[in-house]
Amino acid sequence: MAKFLYADFLENKREYNLAQAFWNRLLTSLLREYGYTYTPYINQMQNGEKEYDGNPIFSAFIPEIERAIRIIQVSPDEEGDDISAWIDDIELGRKTKTKKTKELVLDLKLSKEAKMLARDLIKRWIMNQFDDATLDQLLEREMN
Repeated sequence: MAKFLYADFLENKREYNLAQAFWNRLLTSLLREYGYTYTPYINQMQNGEKEYDGNPIFSAFIPEIERAIRIIQVSPDEEGDDISAWIDDIELGRKTKTKKTKELVLDLKLSKEAKMLARDLIKRWIMNQFDDATLDQLLEREMN
């Protein structure tokens, strides 16, 4: 059975904030290797208050490579795979000037195993080592 990290993050705001900090540290450490930076691109405030629903728990636009990452973290009790991923085309920018951007979306239950796979996928995404066609193959190979 998988050991889940921050398992009560949806019920406990402190754990939620720790999970967010985890993703921030993970991405910052990966980007530092390449001299890249990031900015969040999804507003997590609703009616002036922070949302604690995990969708997304973290987002990052990396201007140096013009790619984005969105992480959706779900409860360990939810049905389905521990991790799934896909690539979206999104529009980022101001209303008068937007730009199509590729976005890696990770939907996961944060376990030690999912963390390692997510880290690998994010690193490959930063290094431009996969696209829509190869992502499913990577996931299948890593999960077996």
